[in-house]
Amino acid sequence: MKILHTADWHLGIDLHKVSLLEDQKYALWQIKKIVMEEDVDVIVIAGDVYDTTLASKEAIELYNRCMSMLCLELLKQVIVIAGNHDSAVRLATCAELLAPMGLHIYGKLEEKVKGLRIKDTMFYPIPYLHPAQVAQVYEQPCATQEEAFRIICEDIHLHKEKNLCHVAIAHAFIAGSSVCESDRFARVGGSDLVPATLFEEFDYVALGHLHRPQKVGEHVYYSGSLLPYSFSEAEQQKQVLLYDTCNQKVYARTIEPLHPLYVLKGSLSYLQQLRQVDDGYPQGYVKLQLLDVCVSYEMLTYFQEHYPGLLQLSGKNEQIKSKISLDVEQLDGLNDVNIVKRYFQDMFQETLCDEDIQLLQEGLSMLEEV
Repeated sequence: MKILHTADWHLGIDLHKVSLLEDQKYALWQIKKIVMEEDVDVIVIAGDVYDTTLASKEAIELYNRCMSMLCLELLKQVIVIAGNHDSAVRLATCAELLAPMGLHIYGKLEEKVKGLRIKDTMFYPIPYLHPAQVAQVYEQPCATQEEAFRIICEDIHLHKEKNLCHVAIAHAFIAGSSVCESDRFARVGGSDLVPATLFEEFDYVALGHLHRPQKVGEHVYYSGSLLPYSFSEAEQQKQVLLYDTCNQKVYARTIEPLHPLYVLKGSLSYLQQLRQVDDGYPQGYVKLQLLDVCVSYEMLTYFQEHYPGLLQLSGKNEQIKSKISLDVEQLDGLNDVNIVKRYFQDMFQETLCDEDIQLLQEGLSMLEEV
């Protein structure tokens, strides 16, 4: 049997207020091609199908079309678990009705984890959970993620059948994993870390939660996110993983983005000489990082004309945050005008003239009247 492992689709997410739905559609139809080319039997989606618990109409429609394509058109089995971004209850709506059609959805942990057998493999779907849920379901004291997964895994191994391939599916933060900027809800505190050694007795562990593709244990893998969702992921090659239960082989198939991400760094004069279309960065989304000057509105307007895909412009001001002279406590003692004056002094080394202050005061007065 061949299993395709993917996770962290985050359907409906935007990148600096630019919708990525078309990019996600482009990536999902690449998955369809891979499923057909590799003759995949089961598709595993290890959490974070959506980016928010209240997914948009367009995101839900894209999910529905993709599931219909996989289950009804290609006649494949799909296993989905809820991640921390998903609404577990909403995601698992009509789960019992959909299971006979090949779509197996696991939302909130409300009972002990049971195996789902498909051909020669037993799958153990473990949705995103809180230790209190595990304590209630398994009737054991449980205060941390490590304790939660130890309780679950011990119970699985106590009841699992022999002579089958055993695959765990989980949405968790494994100790020692590498994180990136867009793993914004992955906590680094010790109570949320799960040791990879807890999964040693499984033949394969399909993980979601972190966006960087990586192997974190003997048979423990993060497939990574469907697309790069921050510029910190610009150089990451996105992929899906395939696991063959016959020979235990694990290999990757790449997912090409519709709009690649580029981070271009340099002086103002250097970046002014480049052009997005002419210098090898067509159809991508761009972050420009000025290393010698602060950012101004005039620069933003200029670069938007020469870089059609510009989404973020940062400058020297981001590197001199240590020069900010105000702290949170001092803000309480300043009025709005003085806060703005201090901001311009700290960030741009500029002193507001009387005309600027008058305009600011007039604007504040208009806001108060509203």
